[in-house]
Amino acid sequence: MRKKCFKKAVSLALCIVMSVTMAGTPVLADTFTDGSQLIVSEDAGEETPAAAISDTENGMMESEQIFEIEDNCEDSGYAGFSSENETSGFSDDNVLAAQTEGKPFVYLDPNLGNNGNTGVSATSAVQTLSRAMELVAKDGVIYLLNPLTVDSQMTLSNVTFRPGKSNMLGMLYISGDVTLNNIKIYNETPDGRSCQFSNDPIRVTGTLTIGKGTRIESFLGKSCIYVSQGTLNLNGGKIQGDTQNTVKHGGGIYAHNSSININGGQIIDSQATKGGGIYANGGNVYINGGRISGHRATYGGGIYLDQASIYIKEGGINDNQATKGGAIYTEGTKAGSCLLNIEGGTISGNCANESGAGIFAICSKGTQNDMDVKISGGTITHNYSGTGENIEENAIILMGMDNQLTKNTGFADLYLSGSPVITGSVTLADDYCDTDRKNYSPLIYVHDPFNVNKPILISPIHGDDPNTPAVIYANESIAENYQSHFCCKEGSNRELVKNGATLNWVVKVNVRLRTFDDITDYPVPNLEKSIYLKKGEKVSPNDVPEAAVIPGYERTGWLNESNNTTWDPASEITSDMEVREVWALVKPTVQVSADKENGCPSSKIVLTARATHVLDDNGIKYSYQWYKDNQTLDDQTGETLTVSEAGTYIVEVTATSKAGASSKETASKETASIVIPAFDHSYSWQFDKTNHWEHCSIGNENTTQEAHTLGNWVVTKQASIGVEGEKERTCKVCGYTEKEIIPSIYIPSYPVTGIKVSPDTRTLTRKDETAQLTAEVIPSYADNTRVTWKSSDESVVTVDEKGKVTAVGNGTATIAVTSVSGNYTATVAVTVKIPVEIEKITIEAEKETLTKIGESTELKVKIEPENADAQKMIWKSDNEMIAAVDENGKVTAIGNGTAIITVTTEDGKNTASITITVKIPDEPVINKTKGFGRLKVRSVNQTKTSITLEWSKLDGVDGYLIYGNRCNTSTKTYKYKKLATITNGRTWTHKNLKKGTFYKYIVKAYRIVDGKKVVTDTSASIHVITQGSKYGIARSVSVTKIGNKKNVSKITLKKEKTAQITAKEIKKDKKIRHHRNLCYESSNTAVATVTPEGLIQAVGKGTCTIWVYAQNGVYAALTVTVK
Repeated sequence: MRKKCFKKAVSLALCIVMSVTMAGTPVLADTFTDGSQLIVSEDAGEETPAAAISDTENGMMESEQIFEIEDNCEDSGYAGFSSENETSGFSDDNVLAAQTEGKPFVYLDPNLGNNGNTGVSATSAVQTLSRAMELVAKDGVIYLLNPLTVDSQMTLSNVTFRPGKSNMLGMLYISGDVTLNNIKIYNETPDGRSCQFSNDPIRVTGTLTIGKGTRIESFLGKSCIYVSQGTLNLNGGKIQGDTQNTVKHGGGIYAHNSSININGGQIIDSQATKGGGIYANGGNVYINGGRISGHRATYGGGIYLDQASIYIKEGGINDNQATKGGAIYTEGTKAGSCLLNIEGGTISGNCANESGAGIFAICSKGTQNDMDVKISGGTITHNYSGTGENIEENAIILMGMDNQLTKNTGFADLYLSGSPVITGSVTLADDYCDTDRKNYSPLIYVHDPFNVNKPILISPIHGDDPNTPAVIYANESIAENYQSHFCCKEGSNRELVKNGATLNWVVKVNVRLRTFDDITDYPVPNLEKSIYLKKGEKVSPNDVPEAAVIPGYERTGWLNESNNTTWDPASEITSDMEVREVWALVKPTVQVSADKENGCPSSKIVLTARATHVLDDNGIKYSYQWYKDNQTLDDQTGETLTVSEAGTYIVEVTATSKAGASSKETASKETASIVIPAFDHSYSWQFDKTNHWEHCSIGNENTTQEAHTLGNWVVTKQASIGVEGEKERTCKVCGYTEKEIIPSIYIPSYPVTGIKVSPDTRTLTRKDETAQLTAEVIPSYADNTRVTWKSSDESVVTVDEKGKVTAVGNGTATIAVTSVSGNYTATVAVTVKIPVEIEKITIEAEKETLTKIGESTELKVKIEPENADAQKMIWKSDNEMIAAVDENGKVTAIGNGTAIITVTTEDGKNTASITITVKIPDEPVINKTKGFGRLKVRSVNQTKTSITLEWSKLDGVDGYLIYGNRCNTSTKTYKYKKLATITNGRTWTHKNLKKGTFYKYIVKAYRIVDGKKVVTDTSASIHVITQGSKYGIARSVSVTKIGNKKNVSKITLKKEKTAQITAKEIKKDKKIRHHRNLCYESSNTAVATVTPEGLIQAVGKGTCTIWVYAQNGVYAALTVTVK
């Protein structure tokens, strides 16, 4: 890497030697005057004498004239020169012209230059253009450091002009007669950047002629050329303006009361608010050739004429775009008329988002002839207005704008003669005028001879007044051929009618036919069909739309919405009207069913109507009407009907869709019927062990229950030893048979001698908790092992027949188990202990106001209910700078103010708070702090000779003391000295410092107590280096990791846990030389501490801030929460 950097240094030295050697080659230049001896400071905006420029400002320090080669240099292009983030002792003014691609170059400064200089750098610039031309060969580059004024007649050839620095007033000011041949003017500084101009880059007040090979490129936010009461002749070359839409007027050329002559060349690809290519305010534009294309603007994509005139004979205005006036926007007023005269040339391929794709002409509050468009030749074609689906070919729009319309009001009028080619519409509009148009609008005047190969489409935009004139011929004989000259848009509500030598507008009657594509869910209209007819005509059957195929619907006719009557398509049309289709649902299919075949006097039959329709899945709704024996059943309009009489029942169903269409509108209604037979009971006997009754199977109804009438017992099986017998008896009424078991004859052989139960005790801790108890009969082989269970207190615990106990409420109960044989008993004590939760807590305080720093008060917590189980309480202060609280509720005063003390139960379900006020009456209390957290200091600006400090503003202090000195070196120690006392503000600048040197600072805040300054806060020290060396400062501090979490600014730790901070400094422009590594500080060491290496240690519950700060005071803040 060291060898590679050394080679680059050698190569750079050779390049400099060759440039100086080649600079002596002279070239011929015309005589002119330029320059002045006045220096204009662009930074301060003041005039400075040349003698005031110090040698130390030339950008190269005496101690740094030797190229330095470092081990870690990158491939930045030249050894010894800095990369973008690090400089090596050369200022911007001394960077050689590395962007000239090997061409000879020279720096020219008409204000500060000296013709005795070599011109190889900004600090050795020449003064005159003639000297600069001598020093560069053909195709060389001249870097201008201040505007060059040319006030004589001259021709410049074969050279490139570029700005020599990033901020200038302008480049070329032409007040003489100048011709440019093969001249390049680029906005590119020696280091490849764009220059910001505070004035016009190229200003012409004389005559400028642009010849072949000349190219002028864009200047951000400025027109390429500004012509004021001068002349611009474009005979060749190319002008390409700003494409970032930052220019207001004239992306290529801005002309004010000037003459613009375009005979050749190109003006291309520029953007502006008005006039993408050219903006002319007054004066004249002559187009006899050349091309104006590729421009974009809000008004006038190619050209914007403001009270100026234009004459077009040849050339093209093509492929431009605007909101209004794709090619040309021209406006005449009473204060200044405007003439657009087209004899030849081509206007094509332009577009406008709104109107006037080719030409937008408007007369604003003027009179007749203030805005005239005269066309006798040329081609206006393929220009389109609109966006999306609403694009149409539009050649010209003519307008007037005046809210006080009279017969003398001026409109943009069109004068036609000769044989021009015009395709697309010519729109006559007065929509910017008063609503009472009074038959006034733009007019077209036709003179003889006039011939077009295709009729010109005329489109009106104005009111409905009949007989408004549109075209006025010079005489009636020319008007005989009007149908070959003009036409109207097919389907328009206007028609041109000849009346002598005038074509007037006639308004037709409009019939609007509304049809539907679908009405299943909601009406979906088709595009409205509009038909224009003369009064008394009928709508042609071919113009009546056919009905759409919509499942479940049928078209039943048409409705005249104008008067809400039925419309007959065969009737005569006498006025505007709007008609729409009338649709109805087709009939539904209906069935009726009964919930059972028969009924009885106590059991009714439910009839259900089932209607179906092809549109059931689309939300069809039904309405019903029931009838019995052809008689209407009042109020029976539901889907079901409950009946208790025999007869013939009929239901009538009407369907309604989401769209509101109903089947009632069809020719008939849909019905269904059912016949119901007579109602009778059907009984059978039912019984249980005690009673019997009769049950009706139809009505599912029972008679009154009566007791059985049982006969005598009959033994059906005799009992014997070890075998049970049986007996039965029968009811004499219903036949029910009752059976019983006859016990077997039993002789015991193994009697029960005892019983035990496990476990012997049991505790349950929640309501409805269960546990299983187990009983053991002794001996286990006893003949009868059956047992019974019993609880002594069922409000505490219950037990079932299998020994399963269930908790009911707090207390202790005895569960007894007893053997059936021998009556032996064992017991278990079961305790139920259900925790009592805290329902509410409140804080009781000895005192709520503290009047001394360090004074404390004990807070007590009252728990409800009192028998609730105890929980740990967690205390917290919302402002520990006012009052701190420990884990036992002891509050200690820290500083004046109020703090809210909050206590929370450990389960987080209950919270209470109290406001503690700290109010120290009279004597001042000074909280002395030292460190980074409260009084933060950082450097905000550094120059070669100064450092500006900024610190955080503290409330309640009277001023700040600034201490500092140079940082210690290996050979010398510097003690802090008091530098300044600041009583207003929180910034201070240390001046007259040494470049490239480290300085250290501490800021102390103080209060005036008894007439003396008492220090309340002391900042951490910071270390800052002045500019002028290879070292810089940190721009910010980046925390990349806390513990195992990346890119976070907060962390939660458990008590006694640790987390390592990983952080780094982000350099501002140059590498950082450390006098001190990153430092760490905690705002509350009772919550968390941090080591000098950045290891966080969680100490106690709460939240604190960890600051990570660099040596110049920039920092990052981390939030640590300890639980």
